Amino acid sequence: MTQSIVSNLEVFGTDLVLVQRVGDFNFDDNVVNYISSLQGVKETYPYYLIASGEIKTRGKTFPMDPTKSYTVLAVELRDLPKLFPNIKVDSGAIVDNPSAAVVGYNAWNPRDPDLPPIDVGSIFTVTPLSGTGTTRSFTVTARLGKYGQSLFLNPDNQIFVSPEAGRLITNRRSYSGVFVKLTDPGYSDQVVLAIEQKYGGDVRVFSITAIAATVQQIIGTLNVFFSTVASMSLLVAFLGIMTTMFTSVTERVREIGLIKALGFRTRDVLLSFLSEAVIIGILGGVFGTAVGVVAAFALSGIFSGPPADTRPGSFVTGPAGEGPRITPLISPELILMGVAVAVGVSVLAGMLPAYRASRFEPVEALRRE
Repeated sequence: MTQSIVSNLEVFGTDLVLVQRVGDFNFDDNVVNYISSLQGVKETYPYYLIASGEIKTRGKTFPMDPTKSYTVLAVELRDLPKLFPNIKVDSGAIVDNPSAAVVGYNAWNPRDPDLPPIDVGSIFTVTPLSGTGTTRSFTVTARLGKYGQSLFLNPDNQIFVSPEAGRLITNRRSYSGVFVKLTDPGYSDQVVLAIEQKYGGDVRVFSITAIAATVQQIIGTLNVFFSTVASMSLLVAFLGIMTTMFTSVTERVREIGLIKALGFRTRDVLLSFLSEAVIIGILGGVFGTAVGVVAAFALSGIFSGPPADTRPGSFVTGPAGEGPRITPLISPELILMGVAVAVGVSVLAGMLPAYRASRFEPVEALRRE
């Protein structure tokens, strides 16, 4: 889990800080200029987020929906490679033009058959909610290759236009927020503190470095908890297997005496009971590993969803209404290690009962009821 979450964070880069407007705060160029002047700030990328309204293309009109269709992110188009490292233009070219648009993978290759594809050369119009702005038309000049979910934002579900177009659509000069690129991740805490002291509750500041540290701390605590639970489970399993083996030895005393009278050596009896312990370990390890794999994928689906108290269209859930995607790290080595641990515990638990069984004298064992 740790690797999956940290990799999601690092897609954006640990040198990124996100500042988001709260309420009706006037997030204008003066705010952007102040943030740009802070020590450690390399570049700023102000943006407008248009998450409600309608899009019309190819004679079809559909609502902007963070969970079912697309949202519009107005940011300098030439800066997209800086915001999304390694993003590729699949077709067309990114141009600086207020009427130009760049579409993410799911816009030109929609998963919903009811959504018309918006491809290079397509003309579409964006209409914000009634009374909140003006309708604008755009021509798609480039489409992006599949990128996938990164922290808070999936560019595959976005339609990108210029900030000038975003200002005209929203009919306001107040940005939704700004991406802040740092000269070095070490400046993150300093920049976050300066912004929060200046603007207080009018903005929300998200530092990728701070989020990564917090996530790793939480996961570290969870690892300690689960390690404790696992240790207790191993102890319980150890005692359970030992009790089962002792019971088996007690119930089979006459059988042990008989086979020893027939010529079985002490070592043969010992190996016989240890082999039973190995079989118990293999069965338990395979079953437990299978349950663990299923549980890991089930929990990853739960934790990959957005928090219940966040709204779609914010960068807390992402403009696509999604949270960071968590993929369980399950390798053949881990599966084999799990089974090996189960077998090892079973063998250790079975050694004392097996040794006791092997030490029975045939005459004494046969006399027992």
